Amino acid sequence: VRVRFRVRPPPQSLPLPPKPRPKPKPKPKHAMRSVRETRRALRRAATSRLGRSYNFASPAYASAFGGYPEVDGSALREAAVAHLDNMKDSTAWYDDPVCTVVDGVAHMNGSATTTIDAFEVENGRQLLATASEVDAVLEHVVSYKSPGFSKELRAKVRAVEEIMLTRHAGALIGDQALDFHKQDGVTEIEESLEANVVERALNDQLLEAEQRGEVRLNRAVALVGCVSNFGNFLDLCRKTLRNLEAGIPVLVLSRSNTTQHNFRWVQLLLNEMREAKIDAGMVTYLSATVEEQRRVMAALAADSPYYLTGSRPVAEAIKGLMPKTFSSTGGPNTMVAPALSDEVKAAAQMSTAIENSGQCTAMRHLVTDAATADDVEAIFSDLKVVPTPRDALAQGAFDAVFPGWAASFAVAPGYAAISGKPAAFKLGNAGAFPAPGIDENWRRLYLDVTTPAAGGSVREPAFLSQLARWLTAEQPITLAVNGDEGDDFKMSKQLFKETAQVVYSVGRGDAAALTCQARPQDGEIFGEFPPRSELTRYSAFPVFVPSATPGYVAGYAPEYLAGAATGATGFGPKLTAALLTIADEGLRGYAVVLLRYLQESCGAKEGIGARTTLWGLQRPPVWEGTHTLLRVNAGDGFDTAALQILPFAVTNARAGLAVSVADGHADAGRLAEFCANLGVDCAVEESAEAFDAAAAEAQPWNVVAADNAAATAEELPLVSHYVSIFFPMGHIKSVLSGDRAFVDAFQGSEKWLRFEG
Repeated sequence: VRVRFRVRPPPQSLPLPPKPRPKPKPKPKHAMRSVRETRRALRRAATSRLGRSYNFASPAYASAFGGYPEVDGSALREAAVAHLDNMKDSTAWYDDPVCTVVDGVAHMNGSATTTIDAFEVENGRQLLATASEVDAVLEHVVSYKSPGFSKELRAKVRAVEEIMLTRHAGALIGDQALDFHKQDGVTEIEESLEANVVERALNDQLLEAEQRGEVRLNRAVALVGCVSNFGNFLDLCRKTLRNLEAGIPVLVLSRSNTTQHNFRWVQLLLNEMREAKIDAGMVTYLSATVEEQRRVMAALAADSPYYLTGSRPVAEAIKGLMPKTFSSTGGPNTMVAPALSDEVKAAAQMSTAIENSGQCTAMRHLVTDAATADDVEAIFSDLKVVPTPRDALAQGAFDAVFPGWAASFAVAPGYAAISGKPAAFKLGNAGAFPAPGIDENWRRLYLDVTTPAAGGSVREPAFLSQLARWLTAEQPITLAVNGDEGDDFKMSKQLFKETAQVVYSVGRGDAAALTCQARPQDGEIFGEFPPRSELTRYSAFPVFVPSATPGYVAGYAPEYLAGAATGATGFGPKLTAALLTIADEGLRGYAVVLLRYLQESCGAKEGIGARTTLWGLQRPPVWEGTHTLLRVNAGDGFDTAALQILPFAVTNARAGLAVSVADGHADAGRLAEFCANLGVDCAVEESAEAFDAAAAEAQPWNVVAADNAAATAEELPLVSHYVSIFFPMGHIKSVLSGDRAFVDAFQGSEKWLRFEG
């Protein structure tokens, strides 16, 4: 497969060029002087942009976009079809079963079982590790000494990555098609080659910061929980290769279904690592039961991160074992369209059927002025059918259904079948939204339809506010809005302001928006966030793309924070006074880095792709009343609480924050004064019962407890991950290219987070 890299265009919004390098000083006579000089260097770095370069929406983060390779998609498709032809009637997945691999050696003593594909059809064999083999995995990953970061290792890993995504691209796409029944693995490889450019650059920024002594990376083994779809990018590239190039070993875990294609890329990777002379001990594969996997998780929970893309129930079960779980979960993706034009119907069909409803952005919920059963039937009247994944690849299909799987379709209670189609729908009572916890019915086509009360319209602000509350409670990944008239964008503006989705798509005229379109490498920031008030049940922080994967478990060096603390007087009188009330030097330094990050990173940024995109940090939903409740319990320290209040106090997110200080708190008076000086609403000496009653009445977007934060600066994450606990992030786009009316309408939206310190 031919891949040609273009020269990266000049970066935008980079820090100012460094001053001319002074003449070298003579070596210090005493070690203590060397330490002092190191501290001075870290202090300078802490007050420059360098120390914040890899954080979301910073100027250097924005500069990472661009310079993508030109990929021959036709060659990818031909290679994938050829691989599928070679695999026809093959017994390879039986003869070479999935098994545990430690230090490049296959362990074959496990109990034999069969594997199943996404449609529950047997497709190979698997050896589930014995207890002693699981012990061998634990012994290896616990005792393994990371080689650390080196430019040589990074170069080798990236060379292997190029081979995996070019020479082996046909096998990656083909195996995924066989196992998951993915129709369009070609686009995934194309987008991986592009998005990897951005995430490599962000990794480079992070690793350079480590080399300067500003951050510390956690090099305990990283656990990779594989996804069934998009695993060639999410699992192979984001979770595995980005960690390996930083000197972080990985442990890849088997799945209960669709585990064959994950294991096959691990085999290919280990073979190429061997050729490149990369230590095979850096990649371990565990083929085991869920019970044995949980034993491994419990043993590694203290230090290791777990990267997961999956359902919320699975994420909750893993997060309960491993605090450093970083999960991407789904949600009922929604399209709003007052009228069901032919273009909207086509967009709804495509969005619902994409990958036989196997894409995380597949549509689940339609909101329209009026709909009958005939209207919904018409949406799916042209539903495509392909016999096999090979046919889908050969034809370039991506939104078809497979007849073999369709034959087993059984309509769930409460839904009506669509005549002659493997799909079902539910017309909700007028004005009623789907019940909480809507089942996404993975790989099955289901559509819930919501309409306003009789005589009402989707366009009415009161109805849109009700919809916004439902969206923030259920937290879909994507929201598509079609039918805004002209350039007023009234529906889109209100929904953008009052919600917190990651992906917003706005249709224009006859060009309808889909729920299933996002290119992170173009600035169309992507993420699968749970409802924010429930975040810590599923994930330590929200996971967004693009980002530097090792950064999720990175922290700042104490020396760097000590240097940053000296910059506390570099703000206005009000902020300086607030910073100086934080007694702990490390936390005060962290607060300075946090404020400098917000100062340079707020506001909307323009994307670089074919669609017109704005992206960046956002404030919580803008609605009447409280959007965030921050509870400071009696045992929580003043410094920790002050640090959590600051991001709100210095931005336009201040309006809507309410701080509640528990009765009996030793620093209640100081916290009240701290909040008053910064214009933050604060209730002191509030009982737990009163707080619970206030939360029930306000129904805020987020409830944060101060004891959820780390107690010491060394335990705190990079500042963009810290901020992501409190604020939304993502993008909004027009489906048109060069849509200046869209930019003019949304760039000044009050929803974008703005620094007001």
